[in-house]
Order: sequence, then C-alpha cells, then structure tokens
Amino acid sequence: MTFKIWRDTYEDDIFFNTGEFAETVTYNGVEISALVSYRERLEDAGGAKRTKAQLRVKAADVADPAYRDTVVIGSNTFYVQNRISGDDRSWLLEISRDERPGLR
Repeated sequence: MTFKIWRDTYEDDIFFNTGEFAETVTYNGVEISALVSYRERLEDAGGAKRTKAQLRVKAADVADPAYRDTVVIGSNTFYVQNRISGDDRSWLLEISRDERPGLR
C-alpha cells in the first residue's frame, strides 16, 4: 500500500467516523456520515430567520449534489444552497434552513 492510499483511507476513516468527528444525516432519504459545521443565524428586516451551515460529504455517498437537495439533521430539514468545493473524494456544501417565516 502506498503512502497516499494509506493516508486517504486513514483520513476518511477518522473524519467520516460517527464515533469521531462525523454525524449521521439523511441526504435525499439515505443515511450517510457527514461533517456539519454550523455557520450563522440570519434575520432579515421582515423577521424571517435562517440557519446556515456547511456540510462535507463523501463523493462516494453523494455523487452529484444539487440545489435544494434535502438534508435532515436530527429533526431539522436543511436544503443545499451551493457547492463550495469538491473533488473525487468529497464535496463541501452550503446548506440552510428557514426557521420561521417573516411577518408581513
């Protein structure tokens, strides 16, 4: 086994292990391991609140992430907003959820 193969396998085993850094999420109805990083809570002038986060998933689990794919984390449903980056190993996605509609 070459160093690169060992390193890649080792990093995936640690970072996507739910006993270490990852957590189980449901992506378009399928349970996968992912890294979740909550970013910000936004409130617009009308009072609508939104939570934004970043999600790293294995490319083997999510071949082609798309706008508005659903991600369920616990009891909260998020939607893919943007692909930040990606390669043959993983995708970094921006996800968000609306918590409460604004008052009009």
